Amino acid sequence: MKNKIIIIFLLFLSASCSESFLDNAPEDSLVVDNYYNTNEQVMSAGSPLYGYPWFYFNEKFLICVGDNYSGNSTGTYSDIAQFTLFSVNQGNQFATEGWDALYNVIGTANTLLHNLDTKVSADVDEEVIEAVRGEAYFMRATAYFYLVRTWGAVPIIHDMSQYNAEADVYRNTVEDIYTFILNDYNNAVSRVPVQRADSDAGRVIQSACNAMMAKVYLTLKDYTNAKAKAELVINSGIHGLLDNYGDVFHPRNNNSRESIFALQWVANQGWGTQNVSQAYLAASPKLTNAGDGWGTFQPSIDFQNAYEAGDLRRHETIMEPGDFYPDLVTSEGGYTVPSAGMTSTIAGWRKYVVGSKDEWADVGFMSTNLNTNIMRYAEVLLIHAEAILGSSASTTDSKALESFNAVRKRAGLANKASLTFDDILQERRMELAVEGKYWYDLARMDRTKALAILSNQERGDYNDGDYNDIITRKVTPSAGDFLLPIPGSEADLNPLLLEEPVPFDFNN
Repeated sequence: MKNKIIIIFLLFLSASCSESFLDNAPEDSLVVDNYYNTNEQVMSAGSPLYGYPWFYFNEKFLICVGDNYSGNSTGTYSDIAQFTLFSVNQGNQFATEGWDALYNVIGTANTLLHNLDTKVSADVDEEVIEAVRGEAYFMRATAYFYLVRTWGAVPIIHDMSQYNAEADVYRNTVEDIYTFILNDYNNAVSRVPVQRADSDAGRVIQSACNAMMAKVYLTLKDYTNAKAKAELVINSGIHGLLDNYGDVFHPRNNNSRESIFALQWVANQGWGTQNVSQAYLAASPKLTNAGDGWGTFQPSIDFQNAYEAGDLRRHETIMEPGDFYPDLVTSEGGYTVPSAGMTSTIAGWRKYVVGSKDEWADVGFMSTNLNTNIMRYAEVLLIHAEAILGSSASTTDSKALESFNAVRKRAGLANKASLTFDDILQERRMELAVEGKYWYDLARMDRTKALAILSNQERGDYNDGDYNDIITRKVTPSAGDFLLPIPGSEADLNPLLLEEPVPFDFNN
């Protein structure tokens, strides 16, 4: 049978934000034929790639998959609870929204590539055209990287001729999707600049491409290339760790030296342009004073118990009874977490909680301008250490230890003299919590070991705020749970998505 690919997305979005490249986004897709006449217009054409198409990916999907599915976080809302209970079905709202958003990113990138080929004035500098083309390749690759790790075989949509055309649309093989991803990242790294002007901070540069390729190669267990790409980032001299872990997650430090690639949000400019994470992570409306702060996501008991003693990240990641935050609820002199706790697991999330307008002007109902970290320097250091470890049981390599221990030093933890995979997995879990990472780490490791980890996690609650009384919940996933089911709405439109995947034609 023939199936139409119909993907609806906004080509461009008007957004405003002071001193940001997002200021210059085109206002209306209807003027696209007249919009590619100057360097500034072409640069602006790439700006929407950094926010709006990713919105529903960021709204709940990233935490649902990366943290609830992996046991870092819990939540009682029905479609969120499916992730906690390994019962995600084809109708899950947030899985479907994630799929749609990632294909929206791909559709926006494909449109931009088409327009750069067909609509650009001869007055535009080739260097500018190629830099924006590189951004489109980068975003498309990143979207496919999330798709293939979440659903496995998915369709590769790469050309505007595939939209609204009668065509048989099958999923493509996982191997070919990874080849396509690496091709796109290589196309990006050869086009984007080494560095950007301050006015373009946050736009993709070569280190972002190399960092993402390092992670792809690590996922594929190509440790040689993962190490080489990570070292390109480390040796670039562009990036470094911020001194204080908590500073990474405040808007004043958006696009800091630690940020390598982040989604860019603009507060209070309309639905779809803002970061809504605070609304779901803050466990008290008092923290935001904006009508949200619902504690939709809660730190799991298992995650809370995973901290080493003395880890400075704990206070900046979760909020526990008696913890004091002088930079929150400043109108009352700061915020002390109630003795009864904040949620059914007692703790609440601190990370990505900005506060109210008293603390930061760009806060509103379900709205902040805090970037969403997709890749930061701390993760590159951990990738580097793991790539050096490779398939060995342990390593005492000085470079691996240097990278690994730099992350631990900031966390206030003692250096390690040797490393195992378990050491790195633990460090990644605690460093990158609520950044949508841990599930993908579990999914790429030995399956028997991953199942054992997941089956022994405490995903339950404390009874009436009593640390000594756990309403236990342990769930044993099956091997099939390591990929989400294709959304039912997509399969209904195109039953071929349920057929066996086919090779991708790289010559078309």
